[in-house]
Amino acid sequence: MGYHHGDLRAALIDAGTALVAEGGLPALSVAEAARRTGVSAAAPYRHFPSRQDFVVAVATKAALDLGEVMREAVDAAGDDPVEAVAAAAAAYVRFAATRRTGFDVVYAPELRGVHDEALRNAGREVSDLVLLRAIDATGGDSRAAVDFVPQFMVVAHGAASMNVVGFFTDLDAAAGLAQRTVRGLLRAASAQTS
Repeated sequence: MGYHHGDLRAALIDAGTALVAEGGLPALSVAEAARRTGVSAAAPYRHFPSRQDFVVAVATKAALDLGEVMREAVDAAGDDPVEAVAAAAAAYVRFAATRRTGFDVVYAPELRGVHDEALRNAGREVSDLVLLRAIDATGGDSRAAVDFVPQFMVVAHGAASMNVVGFFTDLDAAAGLAQRTVRGLLRAASAQTS
C-alpha cells in the first residue's frame, strides 16, 4: 500500500491498524508502518514523536471505528432502547473479532495514565452511546444507567475475548450471547426502577 502525496498521518494510522489486526499490539511498529506506506523510517516522527504517540493515534481511530459500528447497530435496532443496547453489544463482539484493535490497542496497558483528549473523547462517545440508551431504558434513572455501563463492557468484552481464544464455535454464538445477556441485564435494571 504505498503512500502517494496524501495524508501521511492517516496512511500511517491505517498501516498501524493493519499491523495490529495481523499480529496484535507487539506487531505495531512505527518503522514497519513507514515501510508499508513507502516512506522513510524517519518520516513518521514528524507526526508521531514517539511510539506511544503512534499507539494513541491508532487506539483513537480504533475507538472511533468501534463507535461508528456500534452507532450503526443502535440505529438499525429502532426505537426500543433495550434492543438498541443489545445490538450494540453484538456489534462490539463482531468488531473485536474482525479487527482485534478493540483488544490490542484500545485497552493497551501502555495507554493507562495517558491523557490524550482525542482518545478520551473517542472512548467517551462509545460509553455515551450505551449510557444514553440505558437512561432511556431505565425510565430516566441515570444512576441505574451509570451502574449498567460497566456491566455492558464486561459482557461485551468478555464474549469478545472468549471468541478470540476459541471458546465459541462461531462468531454468531459469541455475539448472540452478548446480545441476550445485555438485554436481560438492562431489562432487569429497568424493572427495578419501575
